[in-house]
Amino acid sequence: MRDTIKLLAIDLDDTLVRDDNTISAYTRNVLQQAQAKGIQIVIATGRMYQTARPVGLTLGLGDLPMILFSGGLVQRIESGDILWERTIPVAMAQEILELARDNDWYVQSYEKDALLVHHETEQSRFYEKTVGAKAVYVGDALYTDVTGPNKLLFLEEPTKLTVIAKTLQAKYGEVLEIVRSKVNFLEINCGHCTKGSTLAQMVADLGLTPTEVVAFGNSQNDISMLKYAGTAVAVANAEDNVKAVAQAICPSNEEDGVAHWIEDNLL
Repeated sequence: MRDTIKLLAIDLDDTLVRDDNTISAYTRNVLQQAQAKGIQIVIATGRMYQTARPVGLTLGLGDLPMILFSGGLVQRIESGDILWERTIPVAMAQEILELARDNDWYVQSYEKDALLVHHETEQSRFYEKTVGAKAVYVGDALYTDVTGPNKLLFLEEPTKLTVIAKTLQAKYGEVLEIVRSKVNFLEINCGHCTKGSTLAQMVADLGLTPTEVVAFGNSQNDISMLKYAGTAVAVANAEDNVKAVAQAICPSNEEDGVAHWIEDNLL
């Protein structure tokens, strides 16, 4: 395996990044060693550019492409160059936002690298603290001035989120990607936009094959790329359904599990 792997696709939250939104010096060093060996690295996250870029920069790996919004956008870390993008159709986005308003569901929208929220709440403060985002509070314009979001995110306690997920799946499940990224996060992305589908296109463009790819993840929105990659690795803190599709389990994100796996198997 040491000589056959050409690309690593790595999720950020709860996989590469520690719970305090940092990356250790050890992890940075291991990833830099892998890159020096000729292995390409792709960040694959549900985050927006605003919150993924600072993490990407700390890696010190150059102007890497990042898969953002769980597959809806590919953008380079340093330059910000957009390589590929698909958004949620305006009419569908507006319907979902109005549904959230009518049912008093907390939702936030991502447009042009801005995090749009109706008003400041406990959920918006939690999200800002967790990922380092800066919300823009727009009031009712959240529901009316819709121009094509990259993503919609519902943030509620798990039981309520299950109801939201079932409601949206019944109406939009065949045309949009609806997937949990954390136990209390439900992502709505453009149709046929997954980490796996976007990674597959990138790998093909590079002239590589799935057998030359290792993917690392922890949550439901990572399953598509774990299934695509020739080698799928879940962190120890991953959800059970994620571990079920992985060939290997590495230590948790708090224990630098991704870096340990890379060092043990590829360096």
